[in-house]
Amino acid sequence: MANIRRESILGLDNIRLDLPIAGIGSRSLAAFLDYLIVALLSLLWVLFCALILSRVSSTLGIVILVSGLFLLDWGYFAGQEIATHGRTFGKRAMRLRVVTAEGGTPGAGALLIRNLVRTLDILVGVLLMALDPLSRRLGDRLAGTLVVHERSLEAGPVLGRVPPGWGPRELAAVESFLARAETLEGPLRRQMAERILDAVRRDAPELLADAVPGADPVAVLRRAFEAEA
Repeated sequence: MANIRRESILGLDNIRLDLPIAGIGSRSLAAFLDYLIVALLSLLWVLFCALILSRVSSTLGIVILVSGLFLLDWGYFAGQEIATHGRTFGKRAMRLRVVTAEGGTPGAGALLIRNLVRTLDILVGVLLMALDPLSRRLGDRLAGTLVVHERSLEAGPVLGRVPPGWGPRELAAVESFLARAETLEGPLRRQMAERILDAVRRDAPELLADAVPGADPVAVLRRAFEAEA
């Protein structure tokens, strides 16, 4: 039972707190850059089909054309992400990459799955990312992946006070979150801070005795943990 309680502060939906989740803006710009390339390749494919397939039946020609466009779209994203460990041209330009919930590199299977429903995500992906605090589209949910900013880990703050019973894993989560808090999207930043604060209220409410109601939860965390004993 104690292990379950201590795990609860490690993240939202078991996501590491220190992962700098990419929001709709940066992901949309990366997708825009990628789709410019896909559009150019698609145009070349259409021209190729118009020249080469003019002698086959119209039905077969349409099947080949549509199948090629799907494979081109899917293969561009899935192929690049598999070959470059979670990056496409657009993601590299925006310094983004696809990772697992633990921050590792997804396997080829997961990267294939997240791109298999990309056509659906063109229609509903932005809405799903707006509703999800981790900015996951349908493909991310199916594959268990996230898109994060590629940033070097900053030095974590020195914690001046520690809740009783908290070990290295809990403290590392808090240090990582406070070091990366300013890089996280607003709603996610607040939700993760509130998750840690709930654990502090449960295990060491005295650390929050001077907290101002309605104050920024990240500021409250910094004051609680970095204050002198």
